[in-house]
Amino acid sequence: MKGNNFVDYLFRRKYRQIEAVKGLTFDISAGETVGLVGPNGAGKSTTIKMLTGVLTPSSGNVQVFGRDPFEDRKENARQIGVLFGQRSQLWWDLPPEDTFQVLKRVYKIPDSIYRQNLDKYSKILGAEEFLKQPVRQLSLGQRMRAEILAILLHNPKVLFLDEPTIGLDVAVKKQIRNLLRMINQETGATILLTSHDMKDIDSVCERMIVIDKGKLAVDDSVENVKKRYGTKETIEIEVEGEGAEEKKLLFPPQIKLVVEGNFIKCSYDLRDINAATVIQEVVGKYRIVDVKVKEADIDDVVEEIYGENE
Repeated sequence: MKGNNFVDYLFRRKYRQIEAVKGLTFDISAGETVGLVGPNGAGKSTTIKMLTGVLTPSSGNVQVFGRDPFEDRKENARQIGVLFGQRSQLWWDLPPEDTFQVLKRVYKIPDSIYRQNLDKYSKILGAEEFLKQPVRQLSLGQRMRAEILAILLHNPKVLFLDEPTIGLDVAVKKQIRNLLRMINQETGATILLTSHDMKDIDSVCERMIVIDKGKLAVDDSVENVKKRYGTKETIEIEVEGEGAEEKKLLFPPQIKLVVEGNFIKCSYDLRDINAATVIQEVVGKYRIVDVKVKEADIDDVVEEIYGENE
């Protein structure tokens, strides 16, 4: 960057306005479990912040329990539990239990309910052993379990969870998913969950809202979204003998083959051909040792949705 260009950049910067969320409309009923899905920058966190009263929309309106969450922040906060996976509400130098005592007073939780919820969720999350340790000494998995425990103490009617399992190991993720399902079933709490780990969505949520560039792309049940977009399947086959590569040209164009030695990977779209036909094609040309059918998972489904939008 030289001469006048540098001066222009330094003193006459150009700005452009980006709408994080535009024309996004949806309703969530009490007791629903909803996954809010989208690529980075799609507007997921902005949507959560508007629903929790952290941000106010520049146009349109947002309501939670019939209230404006920004105008009625105090009353809204009593009804909701919020977790941002990248931010902590625990005090770094204090044990989680000390933060819980503060929250008990903030939310005016009766002693019996506080003790009942603390004991119950500590046991489920395996958190009893570290609640008296300073937060700075906890692992990421321990800290996240303490964060979740903190938002459950006052029996919230709605849980807003923004990337609650980010960076966690498989065992802790499973604990959190099981707990969220249990809370929804036992208390009827509504759950709105954003995650890049599609297993979170698949195991916790019954409905999926997909947004892209701030706009609504898909709003349907997880099952229906899978049926509509999860049409790509793969069959992995081990065959006997040689010549697998040479026979690739004998397959119909609907089947895409990748051959590596005695292993064949057949990819196809269920709208064009079914698994039985694909296997029949292979049986007619090879002696089969082993067959594995891999159905489209939710990652494939979301990738298909993004591709369609592009």
